[in-house]
Amino acid sequence: MRNNFVCAAIFLVNLAAMQAANTRPSRSVDQILHDYATAVGGEAAVDKIETRETVAAEHHGPKLTFYWQKPNKVLLISKKETVGYDGNRGWLLSKKKRVTRLPKGEQQPLEMDANPVAYVHLKSMYSEVEAAPPEEIDGKPMDVLAAPNSVGACKYYFERSTHLLTRIEELGETSAYYKHIAEFSNYTEVDGIKLPFRIVHSWTEPGRRAEELRIEKVEQNIPLEATIFNRPNSAAVVMGGKR
Repeated sequence: MRNNFVCAAIFLVNLAAMQAANTRPSRSVDQILHDYATAVGGEAAVDKIETRETVAAEHHGPKLTFYWQKPNKVLLISKKETVGYDGNRGWLLSKKKRVTRLPKGEQQPLEMDANPVAYVHLKSMYSEVEAAPPEEIDGKPMDVLAAPNSVGACKYYFERSTHLLTRIEELGETSAYYKHIAEFSNYTEVDGIKLPFRIVHSWTEPGRRAEELRIEKVEQNIPLEATIFNRPNSAAVVMGGKR
C-alpha cells in the first residue's frame, strides 16, 4: 500500500513538472524572430524592398490593387473605393467621390495585406515583445510572441516546422472589445523573399464577415509617385501608382 502511495506521489510530481514546462516559452524572442526572418529570405532581402504593387482578389469580390511604399504607406484601389494611408492618417474615397477619414485602427489590415513581412522588425514595432507559452493550431505546434498594447495585446503565431508567421490575433489595436485575427498561408517566393499569397481576416465582432484575400501578382521595387498616398483635397485623385 505504501509503495502505491509513493508511486502516486511521484506521478503527481512529474505531472506537475510537465504542466509547468508546457506553460513556459521554449524559445526566446530573438530565436523565433531570427528563424522567421531566415525563413522568409533574410532581413537584408526584406529591407531591400522599397515599394510593392500587389494585385489580388477577394473571395467572391472585386479585383484589388495595393501600392506600398516603405516604411508604411499604402494605397488600395478597387472598383468601389480607394483607401489610402500616408503613414500618419488614413482616408477613404468613395465611388461617389466623397472623401472621409479612415476609422482608427482600420489601417492595420491594410498594412498587413500590403506588407505582410513587416514582422521581421517586430521588436521595433512595439516597446515590449515577450515569448509566450507554445500553442497548437490545427494540430501544428506554434511558437508564440506577445506584444502588449495600451488595452490588450497582439499575439503572433509562428509554425515551428517552417518558422513562418501563420496567424496574428490582436485586441486593442483596432478595438478594445473585439478581436481581429489574420491568417497567412500559401507562401510563395518573389524576388528572393517569401510572401503569403492567401490572407484571411476575421473578427469576433458580431455581424462582421471574414475577408479572404488571394494574391495573383506581386511586383517589387517599382517606381511610385509619393503623392499617391496623400489624402485628396478634392474629388480628383490619381487612380494608379506607377509613373
